[in-house]
Amino acid sequence: MFETESTPESRIAGAAALLAEIRRGRRAPIPGLPEALRPTTIAEAEAMQAATYAALGWSIAGWKVGRTLGQPIAAPLPAARLSPVTEAPLRLPPGTAMELEVALRLRQGLDRAALAALQPAELPALADLVLLFEFVESRFTPDHPAGDLEKLADCVSNGSCVFGPATGEWSWKDAEALEMRLSVDGITVAHHLGPHRAMPLVELLTGWRDRCLGLGHLPRAGEVITLGSQTGMLPVPAAGGLLLGEMTGRGSLACRVAPLGSSLGS
Repeated sequence: MFETESTPESRIAGAAALLAEIRRGRRAPIPGLPEALRPTTIAEAEAMQAATYAALGWSIAGWKVGRTLGQPIAAPLPAARLSPVTEAPLRLPPGTAMELEVALRLRQGLDRAALAALQPAELPALADLVLLFEFVESRFTPDHPAGDLEKLADCVSNGSCVFGPATGEWSWKDAEALEMRLSVDGITVAHHLGPHRAMPLVELLTGWRDRCLGLGHLPRAGEVITLGSQTGMLPVPAAGGLLLGEMTGRGSLACRVAPLGSSLGS
């Protein structure tokens, strides 16, 4: 159904349709995209992201930045799956993983001229530094890992995110060298001390700016740019529990997770 003669246009449309079906829960995760639908470039993989969002009717509320094949990339985060943390337990599917991250949350929107002229050094004046939990839900099965470009087409396995309040005035030094700790029900499961794992960060923010410009997306106030995990990707306990992320000198972020798979919404 999803495979046609392999052209960039057919690969993008077919992969987006398949990934959207998996996200809707109409198909089970797959070992990887069929050969005729696999992206051959970063640009194709990013086009598959946009086409998947269009198929789902999703709007962009944030970005996950990083590197694929050594190049800066920015994958969109959907408004339907990104929110401030609340006291209500999170309902997550079985097999979900977690990452503790540092993120920027824009205090104001940017028009095209402001976005085109933006330099990463200006972001401390435009955005708050926040802590964020990303919950990873790949559309690919774990026993047959997908390739880097396939993962990029799948928005680098993003499932959902919750973030905390602003942590106060900040400079790039606060984000570039940091201490972070992740615990579950009071037991430390990960600790990072030292440089941010994705250094140099300037490259990532420049890549985000250029991705927004290329997509014609104008960032709005409240959008989040998450800079990547500092504690690695760890499984969320099947029984759930209280997750606590701490950043020395910047505060903490706590959220409670219900037993995985319990009373999942649509």
